[in-house]
Order: sequence, then C-alpha cells, then structure tokens
Amino acid sequence: MNWKRWGVIITLLFLFWLWQQWPDGKLHVIFCDVGQGDASVVVLGSFQALIDTGPSKEKLFNCLGKEMPFWDREIDLVFISHPQTDHNGALVGLKERYKIDKVVEMVERKDMYRYKDLYFDILNGGNNEIIDEKFGENTNISENEDSAVIYLRYFDFSVLYTGDIGEKTELALLEEGVLKKTSVLKVPHHGSKFSSSISFLLHLKPILAVVSVGAKNSYGHPNSDTLMRLEWVRAKTLRTDLSGNIEVIIGGEKLQVFTDR
Repeated sequence: MNWKRWGVIITLLFLFWLWQQWPDGKLHVIFCDVGQGDASVVVLGSFQALIDTGPSKEKLFNCLGKEMPFWDREIDLVFISHPQTDHNGALVGLKERYKIDKVVEMVERKDMYRYKDLYFDILNGGNNEIIDEKFGENTNISENEDSAVIYLRYFDFSVLYTGDIGEKTELALLEEGVLKKTSVLKVPHHGSKFSSSISFLLHLKPILAVVSVGAKNSYGHPNSDTLMRLEWVRAKTLRTDLSGNIEVIIGGEKLQVFTDR
C-alpha cells in the first residue's frame, strides 16, 4: 500500500471539507426545523444571529451544527420574539453550549441593530405601543400579539419575522405605514387562521413564505385558509414539517432556496 499517496488523498479531502465549512461571504438565512416552534439562523461571513430558539435544544443544535462551522461556538446576537416555550425554550441550553455576545429579550419599537450591510429593524416591540395607538390604551393584548416584529434587510433582499402576531397587530402595522414589500415572510403564528390577513399579504407580496410548524401538531397549523391566501398572493410556500430546514442564500442579486427534503 502506498501510504504517501493515501496521505495526500486524505489531506486533500480534509482541505476540501474544511473549505466547504468556511464562510463564503454570502448571506444565509435558515429557518430551522425545530418542530412546533420558531428558530431562524442568519449567517453573514463570521457573523451569526438567531431569531428565536424553538422549544428543543437538540433540534436547534442539529440545525446550528449544519449551518455553522464546526469550530465556531459563538453567536453574536439572539432575539427572542416573545416569552413562550415554542420560541425561547432552548435558550438556556443554547447559553450553556455557545458563547452569546448579546441576547435581546425585550425589543423596543424603532430600534435597529446592524452588522455591516445587514440591518435588523424593530417594527413592533414588547410594550404594546403600536396597538395602543391603533386601538387605544389598555387594550387586552396577548403575548402573541405583542411579539417582536423584525425586518431584516440586506441591500434589496429582506425577511419579515413576525413571531406569533395576529390580524390585530398586522392591521396596526399597516396603519402605521412601517411595512414594506418583502422577499421572504416568516408566516405569523405557524400559519394560524387568525393571522396572515389578505390585506397584510397583499401589501407585503412575498416571493417566499415560510411556515415554521411541527408535523401533525394539535393546533391544526397551518390552517387551510391561510395557505389559500398565500397561494392567492402567489407566494411560494414552504413548511418546515414537510421540507426540514429551509435555507435562503443571497449572493449578488441572486436568491437561492434549498431544503433538507
């Protein structure tokens, strides 16, 4: 056996694998398959952000392990849309395994977080301001309606993260005039029938709509009426329960979408 030859082959294979792990400079937005919950990873070069963690650290770690270099155990920024287990349940485990530079659990409306040309604009925070202005103070608001709404933008590409907001917050955001056409919509509240109103969708006109949802969940998500409304506005709809992790890659003006299955 020619050990020297095999050594060269193994070295080349290792270098090729290492090259595949290295950040490519493109924007990667991944919607993780975490069951009935939300978690999305945003990667740009060496920068990594996470929007919600989902309920299960095992499923979250499986997603992070695929999308981050094996040697990287640092996350720059973590947003929690609202304090419910399907959105923040894996946060404690995440803190134990990864070094997190900043955790934002209570956003303020009109705040903005930036990394180079990547922006996270806060359209709705955790203080009910936008609902108060639309419907009056002391309106009975659920934790879902109070979810952080985050508009990610990178040049001409955008993602709207909506947590579990319902039609009431959607209408308030429309009235406020802060919503813009978006490339990708993280469908509110796992595709609930009480969200994704037709006026909301017509205004956003998303190219891609992602439903983060668990297989055979007890809530009946996503609702068939919601899926019909998404189809009506001609959004390509993908679901984590059917497609696994859903990855959107932006390089130049090109948008590519990949799924696990």
